[in-house]
Amino acid sequence: MRKLILALAVLILLATAVALYPSYVEKPVKDGAGPLAVYISAEYAAPEYHSPLDFWQTHHMDMVNRGDLEQADCLYCHVPEYSCNNCHDYVGAQRIEK
Repeated sequence: MRKLILALAVLILLATAVALYPSYVEKPVKDGAGPLAVYISAEYAAPEYHSPLDFWQTHHMDMVNRGDLEQADCLYCHVPEYSCNNCHDYVGAQRIEK
């Protein structure tokens, strides 16, 4: 009887863990779909230093921290709500405020 109760308790714990496990969240993608899609207006041509985009996405703060760029420089072309904060929220970085 004790083994049956213990087995049921383990099954209930496993079912609870599976039910409460966080779902997978797609990472933000430029011109993607969904709530985390990153939209950058085609009004401006992308500067040379944005290529390749994968490198830029992971190292743009290095340039800001070195003083090569200031956050205000980025905000000439980028609207934080559509092109910055989706990624920043995804990775847990500080949100950009205008």
